[in-house]
Amino acid sequence: MKNILDIDMDFFLDHIAHWINGDDRLDSDDFNPWSEQEFRKFLEDRCLLCREKPIQGRVVVNHHEAFFFWDELINSNTLKTPFKITHIDAHSDTGLGDSGYTYIMGQLNNHPIDNRRSNLDTKKVYMGNYLSYALACGWINDIDFVLHESWDNDIIRAHLKNFSDKEKMFQFKAYPQDIKMGMYYDRIIDGTILPTKLDKEIPYKLTPWKDFQAKEKFDYIVFCQSPGYTPKSADFMLDVIRDYIVEI
Repeated sequence: MKNILDIDMDFFLDHIAHWINGDDRLDSDDFNPWSEQEFRKFLEDRCLLCREKPIQGRVVVNHHEAFFFWDELINSNTLKTPFKITHIDAHSDTGLGDSGYTYIMGQLNNHPIDNRRSNLDTKKVYMGNYLSYALACGWINDIDFVLHESWDNDIIRAHLKNFSDKEKMFQFKAYPQDIKMGMYYDRIIDGTILPTKLDKEIPYKLTPWKDFQAKEKFDYIVFCQSPGYTPKSADFMLDVIRDYIVEI
């Protein structure tokens, strides 16, 4: 099973930005990045990256580009599914705050899991929800969320087992296409309306960053700039990360 490192530059700031629209950069006086020394130390000591042995990957601007990078690798038979994700980000990127869950639960998940990617409306995939689509398509079988010090749990509960984070399991569900998911969501989560299909459980972990330590080297890496969520003063990381990546 392949192991993918998925990093967002906004993780390496002292504060987290929320609900940003557009790509206007954050104020460097309010959002301070880690130093180059701290950044390199994290990459090398915690993530086991090595300048002498860079790994294949891609530097992207917005984080949903990771979904399409993995899609490329899957289509070329370079990456086999399912794979494991280590998600180092100030946000979970599972779709909290958008209505994507209604499309996933009411339409996409009614297709057999192996056919979901071919039936996916890719216009609905964006930087705040792309992990939910990768999970719904059956690409991922384990996620480790490495948490920013100020992380606030933003994992959308619609896709969790029993709609609860108690068991630390995703379990994607399908519902009849003729019901309005948003309107009947309360009846769905209280069990009044039952799913027509349940996917297998997918475990996840929540790891405070100071407790994080990779146990083996990663096979691929994605590093995302997220310009709307980072100041220009953090852009030096784009050059630094390329010391550890063979871009493909």
